[in-house]
Amino acid sequence: MNIKNYFKSCLATLIIAGFGLSAACQTEKLSSRIYFPGSVGINVPSGIGQTSVRAGFSLITAIEYRPKYTNNIFFRFNYDALSNKYKSLSYQVPTNVTEGKVNANFFLLGVGYRHTIGGIGIYALLQPGLNTSGFNTVTNNLTGISVGSVNSNHLSFKFSTGVEYYIVPHFALVAEPSFYHLFPNTQGYTLNPNYLSYTIGFTTTLF
Repeated sequence: MNIKNYFKSCLATLIIAGFGLSAACQTEKLSSRIYFPGSVGINVPSGIGQTSVRAGFSLITAIEYRPKYTNNIFFRFNYDALSNKYKSLSYQVPTNVTEGKVNANFFLLGVGYRHTIGGIGIYALLQPGLNTSGFNTVTNNLTGISVGSVNSNHLSFKFSTGVEYYIVPHFALVAEPSFYHLFPNTQGYTLNPNYLSYTIGFTTTLF
């Protein structure tokens, strides 16, 4: 399976669907339908007993398109950055550094549904996408030891639920638990296939 072609197909499908829905919602300003969620928190790796991966930091950034204000489907693109320390055998990771730090970056695009009751919003969201996990490498050469980096790419998906508290109509505080899954790549490297993330933050429009 070609990762880039898969991700491009998902992107094209969701963009076409979004334009189709927006044609029925021309009475609202475009700026009131585009939101910018952001949050920070912790993530807990799970899934492989042979590798020790510690709980780490999660940074969530996104752009969201709502065809309608609430009680409808929505579309969201995420760039999520997860950072964890690990300890593993060399053959389990694509690097010769058996104890170090992995930076798992996710590029995700998907669709969700939101329902509000009063000033409280509840939503669920499914996003397929691409993960790029970065590792440090160490090389001995004539001048000494040099430190480099290597990446491992994976198809992935993220499933999220969230609770929003709207202080004003277009600004809300958000609590979002999420589940990430990484599929094995062609090299068979998957340091950690699953992450559970718990973040708090906000969502707002620009205007």
